[in-house]
Order: sequence, then C-alpha cells, then structure tokens
Amino acid sequence: MLKIINRLFWRGLIVVMPITLSIYLFLVILNQAENLFGNLIKQLVGPSLYIPGLGIVITIILMVVVGILVSNFITGSVINFFINQFEKVPFIKAIYNPLRDLISLFGGAGPDSMKKVVLVNLGSLGVQSIGLVTREEFDDMPAGTFTEDKIAVYIPMSYMLGGFTAIVDRSQVKELDIPVEKAIKLAITGWIKADKNVI
Repeated sequence: MLKIINRLFWRGLIVVMPITLSIYLFLVILNQAENLFGNLIKQLVGPSLYIPGLGIVITIILMVVVGILVSNFITGSVINFFINQFEKVPFIKAIYNPLRDLISLFGGAGPDSMKKVVLVNLGSLGVQSIGLVTREEFDDMPAGTFTEDKIAVYIPMSYMLGGFTAIVDRSQVKELDIPVEKAIKLAITGWIKADKNVI
C-alpha cells in the first residue's frame, strides 16, 4: 500500500511541480515588468484612468524600440558611445559587463552566443559531455594565449548546479544537430528522459 501511495505521490509531483514553478516564475517576471513602469504611468494618468497591465505593455514596447534604435547605424553608434562611457564607471563595469555578456550569450544576440551544441571528449578515459560552443576566436586575448585550433565550450552541470567552460581542441568536439534548449534540458536533468504520459 505504501509503495502505491509513494508512486502516486511522485507521479503527482512530476506533474504539479514544473507547472507550479513555471507559473510562479512567469508571474514574478510579469510583476517586475508591471512595477517597472506601472507606478509611473499611474502617477501620470491618475489611478482612475490606469489600466492594470499597462506597465507590462510599456516595458515590451520600450524593449522593442531600444532594439530598433540599436540596430540603426546612427542611433546605434550614439547608444554605443554612451554605453562605452557607462562601462568606464568603477564598480558599474564589474556588474554591467558580465550581465550583458550573459544575456547576449543565452539570448543569441552576440557573435559568441551559444548556437552550436557539441559533444566534448574530456580526458583519456573516453568520458564525453554535452556542451555549447561559446567562442571560436580569441582575437581579444594576448597573442599566443591560445592556438587557432582552440574553442571555448560551456558545459552545464546537472540540476542547475552551474557549469564550467573548457578550452579544447576543435578535434575534441563533435557537433550535434539538436536545439540549444534541448541540450540544456538534457544536461540539467542528468539526461533523465521523463515520461510525458505520467497521468
């Protein structure tokens, strides 16, 4: 009897937990977006004219407008100039640069964004791991730091416990024809294939 209850509990948890966490994170993001501009709009138009959700709409529109401006050569140059000045501020640089690189990496916006999934050979024991190519050139590094056959591969660890970046030979990797999202899912779940028909 206890085994049946235990099995039913885990089957229920597999269904409920991902849905609950997904909804929770989605609501947190929406709430932050609403708070970002919602209070400002409420002060400008007044509480009686304010419609809940305007903050989210304004946030989305603003991000799209900034994206358009950055994509334009003239306005993009002006924005990049101010960003370069912003990066020179002490302490701000230490926070801003890693955050920008991280968002560019996962968002596919930068030249080194993670778009290529590979299988990496790690060591002489024949151990292999799934990874994401983050860099194929090291032009910004001092001359002679890395040879031309080196690439950077980010290897995520299971169950969202971080990951590490390995500098490996191109010959040590084999490109896999699978989406980045699937590769990350496989890596962080320890390659466990969950049964979708759990109900």
